[in-house]
Amino acid sequence: MSIELAVRAASVASQKVQMAWRWLWYNLRAFIWFTPAPLSTKFYGRLDFTHLPVRIRLGRRCGIGENVYLAPGREALIVLGDEVTLNRGCMLVAAKEIHIGNRVSIGEYVSIRDQEHIFVPNRGVRDQGFKIEPVSIGDYSWIGRGAFIGPGTRIGKNCVVGANSVVHGTFPDGVLIAGAPATVKKTLATVENLEGSK
Repeated sequence: MSIELAVRAASVASQKVQMAWRWLWYNLRAFIWFTPAPLSTKFYGRLDFTHLPVRIRLGRRCGIGENVYLAPGREALIVLGDEVTLNRGCMLVAAKEIHIGNRVSIGEYVSIRDQEHIFVPNRGVRDQGFKIEPVSIGDYSWIGRGAFIGPGTRIGKNCVVGANSVVHGTFPDGVLIAGAPATVKKTLATVENLEGSK
């Protein structure tokens, strides 16, 4: 075996050991604080929480990237369906509920929040109060890098959200959503018409 192959094999083995350790560490805490992750979950880096206990439900075969930040409030819930991927630097902040469907891919540095400040004239920002509404993202959707998904947003199945979009509102299945503020740009294939989506 050449030195290059030996180094590559050692690197792959090291990465697998690190992923196994992160899964074990997550689940050691989970037995005390929240629902354990399935054995098929892959943690590619550190997972941050705001406080304990937390309410998080992970589906099967999810992939959690480096420096992902999950922050459900004490009465809130974050649900990830099967085969969801959260890439590096994603932030999910829930005061009520964030629900992400099966096989959703979320790009780097996406922020999903179910609460935000409301605007009240003649009051300081910290005294204006909050709007809190659940967020849901349908199966097979893809959220582009750096997008913001705000409170009350409902994204249908098989949608694409463009990078750096600012998304509020309700969107049907199978559309491209982009812009700041985000709007429907075009209609895509429906989930029923996709090969291998069943």
